[in-house]
Amino acid sequence: MNRNYIHTAAALVLVLSLIMGYSVQDVHASDQQISENQQQQDGLINRVKQTDRRVKQIKAAVDKKQEKLAESREKSKWMKAEIKRLNAQIDSRDKLLKKRFRAMYVNGGNMNYIDVLLGSESFGDFIDRMFALKTISDNDQKLLTAQKQDQANRAAQQEELAKEQKQLEDGLTELNDLKDELLKKEEDQRSQLARLKKEASKIKRKKKMKKDEEKEVSEAQTHAIAFENASDSNAVFIKPTQGYVTSGFGKRSFDNGFHPGIDIANSEGTPVHAAAGGVVFRAYHSSSYGNAVMISHKFKGKLFTTVYAHLSGYEVATGERVAKGQVIGKMGNTGESFGSHLHFELYEGQWNPPPHNGAVDPMKFIQ
Repeated sequence: MNRNYIHTAAALVLVLSLIMGYSVQDVHASDQQISENQQQQDGLINRVKQTDRRVKQIKAAVDKKQEKLAESREKSKWMKAEIKRLNAQIDSRDKLLKKRFRAMYVNGGNMNYIDVLLGSESFGDFIDRMFALKTISDNDQKLLTAQKQDQANRAAQQEELAKEQKQLEDGLTELNDLKDELLKKEEDQRSQLARLKKEASKIKRKKKMKKDEEKEVSEAQTHAIAFENASDSNAVFIKPTQGYVTSGFGKRSFDNGFHPGIDIANSEGTPVHAAAGGVVFRAYHSSSYGNAVMISHKFKGKLFTTVYAHLSGYEVATGERVAKGQVIGKMGNTGESFGSHLHFELYEGQWNPPPHNGAVDPMKFIQ
């Protein structure tokens, strides 16, 4: 039997030492993390698609605006040629008007139309001179009107050209800025997506490790029970430590959560005893239980499991047989704990991670 004990203990140590660094209680959290991660990925993928569509729309708008700007520049060339033509007409009229004004100045500032008419040699000459004077007057008026109109047209065309080009250039700058902003946003979204995918792969790997761990823990406990079969006990459980119960088994009123055991409070270092004889199938540290010991028991052919958590330290090893009342550790405040106490769980059957199927009220079994 000692040889069997050594072989069993060695096997348990080998199996459980591989999984000490991980918490079986995290297995079920992985599914939720994967689901949340996938939801984030789906949402981000939709946003990336929306951003991509928006970028394409902006690029199309930029192309269209650039086409209009190219057309405006062609129009600008035509308008500059037209302005050049108007400037030539204005210069030509300026010279003609200046010549007319000099002639009028030489004649005292006004043309003496009466002298011209009275100087007629005949009635026919009179009529010709009258029409000639009228033609000169009308031409002067037309020159002045055309000059003013051309000057106004030139100013309007120059203003229109400048305004149109400024609007197009401002619009193009705004669109390019928006395009750059959207491309940066799309790049950030794709980086986030890559991060989420990497995180999802990490969670899945961790989940697989947890499932493998859970399987190994179950197998380890099965080995422990197989070893314990040789010493079936009729003993009942004892209270594992001295102190007062601060939290009972079941639903808690303050947070509506399920408490799978009882909490017994006392000063740190208070001895913690095995509630019954059995085999330690796990002595380890986890983020939630802190320093913890799990023991398998067999009474009248039935399997029970006890859990002792938040210990300051433990004094037994995986695979070790313990006697009822044996000190297995000291009360502490490790893991998710708020004050020195022992968190004690009792299972009919094997220990199970959340939702802790099989957990029963220890107070109903303690002598």
